[in-house]
Parts: sequence; C-alpha cells; structure tokens
Amino acid sequence: MRRLLLIIPAVAASTTISDCDVKHASAATLVSALRRGDFGCAATLASAVDATDLAVNEALLELRSAEQRLKDVRDALRTSEASSGKGMAPAHQWAQSGDELFVSVKFAHKWDAPATLVGENDVESVQFEEELVTVRARKGSKRFDLEIVPLRPIDPQNSSWVSASVGRLTLTLAKAQNQSWWPRLNRDKVKPSNQGVWWDKQELYDKERDKVEKVERERLKKQREEREKTPNEQLAETVEAKLKEDEAELELAEEMPPILTDEAQEASVKAERRKALCRKQAARERKEAEEDGKKAVVKEQARTQLALEDVENWLTYAIQQIDADAKKESAGIGGVVVGDGVPVDMPDVPEADSLLRRRAKKRGEPVEKKKRKKKKKDDSKEDL
Repeated sequence: MRRLLLIIPAVAASTTISDCDVKHASAATLVSALRRGDFGCAATLASAVDATDLAVNEALLELRSAEQRLKDVRDALRTSEASSGKGMAPAHQWAQSGDELFVSVKFAHKWDAPATLVGENDVESVQFEEELVTVRARKGSKRFDLEIVPLRPIDPQNSSWVSASVGRLTLTLAKAQNQSWWPRLNRDKVKPSNQGVWWDKQELYDKERDKVEKVERERLKKQREEREKTPNEQLAETVEAKLKEDEAELELAEEMPPILTDEAQEASVKAERRKALCRKQAARERKEAEEDGKKAVVKEQARTQLALEDVENWLTYAIQQIDADAKKESAGIGGVVVGDGVPVDMPDVPEADSLLRRRAKKRGEPVEKKKRKKKKKDDSKEDL
C-alpha cells in the first residue's frame, strides 16, 4: 500500500479549494480531478455530482483508465522487486568448541558444487546480532544471502569473520554462555539441506566435549534444584540475600562521607527490621513445632492412660472372679465374696466372663490347689 501511495501523482499546482467545492460539483470537474490524479477531490465530487449528468460516463471511463495505469505501475514494481529479491543461500558447514562456533561458508548452492569466485570485495555485509547472523555477497548476476538464527544467543562484540580462499569465508561466533555444547546450530529443528558438519575442525575439539558436557550437566542440575525448591526455602534464601545486601550497604555507608549518614541510618533500620522479622518468624515456627510436640505427647499419654485403666479394670475383675471361685464352697452363694464375705453381684459382661473362664482354666487350678492344701492344714489343726 505504501508503494501504491507513492505512485499516485501529486495534486497539480493549479488545484485550488474551489475546484473541490461540492457546490459546483459536476461530471466535468470530476473528470478534471481524475486527470490531475487528485483522487481525494474526485471522491468528494463524486458524492455530490448529479447522476443524470451526461458527462458521468466520461468520468467513469477516465476512472477505468486511471485504474489500468495504476495496475501497470504495480506490475512493474513487482517485477523489479522479484529481480532484486533474496539471493541463493550458500552451502555451509559448522563446528564448535566450548566457547565458540565456527562456520565455513562456500558460495555455491551445495557443498560439492563449484564455488563462485566471490572475493573479499564482493562481500557486501556481514552482520552479527545476538539472535541473527547475516552474510550478503554478490558476484555479477549471482547474489548470495545467508541467514543463521542460532540455537542460543551469541556475543556480537566478540564475533568475527575472515575471507578464506576465493569463494569461501569463515565465521567465528562467540557463545554468550561459555562452556556449553549445542546439539545443533539453528534454532529451527529442521536442518537446511546445504548445511553439514565441519568434521576436520570438529576433531580438534572432541576432547573438550566431555568436559564441557559435564559442566553443562552440573549447571542444568543446579537450575533444576533451584526450580524444585519449596517456597519457604526460596523465601529464606531471599531474606538471607537481602540481609547480605543490607550488611554490604551498611559497610559501604560507614566508609562514605558524613553526607550519607541519613542513608546509612535508613539502611541500618531496614536491616534491623528484616533481622527482627526473621527472628520473629523463626521463633513462631519453633513455638508451633513445640506446641505440636506437646499435643502429640499429651495425646499419647491419654491413650496410654486409657489402656492402663482398661488393664487395671480387667485385672480387678479377674482377681475378684478368682477369689469368688475359691470361696464358693465356703460361702454357699452364687455371687463373689469380697472383703468380709459380703456377696457382690458381678457385672453382666459375657465377653469378659468367657475370657476369664479361659484364663481361670490356665491359672485357676494352682490357686485352687493352694487353697485346698491350706484348708487341709486348717482341718488338721482343728483335729489336734
């Protein structure tokens, strides 16, 4: 659209405001505006012209003629643009070390084809940007354009190029991140058909690859650990970093002239507030941990107390049952004799009764035998 606007003829110098006055609009003035190339004025007049005017047909014919002229100019522009468009992408090979990339460019459509004799003076431009490298050269009617979008950013300041033999040049691209190993040169995963590996150059740096990959693995591991840190750990590290910054500011403020005393005092107050906040947070966390521990101990003690009470109740009941079995013969009653021989009814607990019967079967006989022996001794004493 910008180019089309450029080809619209300028309004003639004789054009005045009255020429576009809608009060005097007619097909004749419309045709005159079209012939001058004043399409804005023509549009204004067309909205007010009388459609019954016989000269309207002449205006339409003039408009079609202008459209045809515009079309011819547009086609000419497109032809010119196509002839001066992007050139051929030259073949290239690449290698790398831990800190640099090496690209050998051959001015041919493929690596095994004869190179065009492009010299250093035929290289129009070589530009290095963090995320784009461009090489432009021209030899006669042949034009070469190479664009490399690197996988990762490069350092333009430390990148360079040199003209090799005729028809070739070499790029040296400095990696922005040192000690890294790239799996490919381009950001796009689809490798260009005329791109290959510079094996002769790469063999010089193969021994360095293991060391670089080890450093990169450690860096990736550290980054992964940083991402996996809990919010509390990140907060603690942030607070610690802030404290270190404040301490550094305090040390710097002490060395500054007296004019910075107020700033140093403000930094000191901020540091003390942060320290107090950290201490308060740590104390709160310790208090919460102690309270949780106390609650757990109290809960465990209550559980243990209940268990002891249950055991005590069962033991009391078992002893009463054993005593009752031992005194049944002398008491002559169906209850349990406790203390002075007063019969006491046992609680109606079928499960407990069956349990005690099993226990009495195991431990009751020795008790009964002991009681019977004691009774025999008492009878022998009475006989005497």
